[in-house]
Parts: sequence; C-alpha cells; structure tokens
Amino acid sequence: MGGEGSMSQANQSLKYNRGQLGKRKFRDIKDLIRSQSGKTKIEFDKIDPQELKRIKEEIRLKAKKEKRKLILAFILSVILTAAFFTLILL
Repeated sequence: MGGEGSMSQANQSLKYNRGQLGKRKFRDIKDLIRSQSGKTKIEFDKIDPQELKRIKEEIRLKAKKEKRKLILAFILSVILTAAFFTLILL
C-alpha cells in the first residue's frame, strides 16, 4: 500500500517532538521569561473626579444606545422571520 513511509515518518516526528517537550523544565522557562521581560510601570494620567464622572456617563449613555439598537434589531429579525415563514406556509 502507498503512503506507509510517509506515515512512518509522521509518527517518528511526533515521538521526537513529545520527547523534546519532556526535556523542558518549568522552572527554566519561568526564569527565562522573568529575565527577558523587564518590569515596566504604567503611569496613568490623573483626572479630576468631575471629568471622570462625565466620561463614565458618556460610556453608560453609549452602552444604553447600543443595547436599544440590539434589542430593536432582534425584534425586527423575529418579525421578519415570522412573516417569511407565514408567506411560505400559505
């Protein structure tokens, strides 16, 4: 049968890869990540409480509008689907 050689090669490759995974140590990988990733601190701009309140209100208003659009689209799609099935069944 054809293809036996290629399947044998695939199995050998899988066995080799599994063997390589076993040789890694978790601690070595963790140390490598720590040594290469320099810790950086993020500094955010300071905003006065009134400005923060205004931004929050804006975000809430946008979320409310998006929610209304989503509900309207859902209701419209249900109505159109019902009308479509009604026309098909008649």
